[in-house]
Formats: sequence, structure tokens, C-alpha cells
Amino acid sequence: MYLVTYNKHLESIYALQKQIMDSVVIAIKTISVKPLEIGNMMYFYTKVGEIDVPAYCYKTDYDQAIFEGKTPMFMPIFDEENTGNFGWSDFGECCNIFDVIRAKLFSHWS
Repeated sequence: MYLVTYNKHLESIYALQKQIMDSVVIAIKTISVKPLEIGNMMYFYTKVGEIDVPAYCYKTDYDQAIFEGKTPMFMPIFDEENTGNFGWSDFGECCNIFDVIRAKLFSHWS
């Protein structure tokens, strides 16, 4: 009984996480043609498998790749598997970043 209830709520949380990330990617694709510069980071989206997810790249790495004529390597913001190889594994921290991205995207109409 408790395990079934727990798993049902967990599924809802995963669905919400996906919905939030999808909305960020849609906003980036719709409003911004190029990566967004916020502080010392660049934000855009990248593919993970078949799915587009919000992504980041350090500005220095981005500038270096552009200077060398290469495609900048964007990494997913959310480290869902908690590998520690990229991004943040706490989705709440990711949501803080998503809020900043969204504010930057929609600041043009303020």
C-alpha cells in the first residue's frame, strides 16, 4: 500500500521534471536563436538520446570552441543519474537556473 502510493507520487515528480525541462527547451528554441550568456555561463539545449534538454557551457570554453571553429560542447544542466560528471543533481537547483534562463529570455518584452 505505502510503496504503491510512494511510487505513484514519484512518477508524478518525474513527469513534472520532464515538463519543466521541456518548457525551458521550448522557450529557448522559440525565443533565442543562439545560446544565452548569463554571467560566466552560456545556456542553450542539447540532445540526450532523442530528447532535447536544457544545457550549459562555460563562457571561456564556448569562446574557445568558436575561436577554433568548433561546435561548443553543451552539457545537460540536470544530472539525473547523479554521476557528478556534469550539471546539478538537485532538481531544485536546476529550477533556480531555469528561472534565471526564463527571466533572461522574457526580459526583452519587459
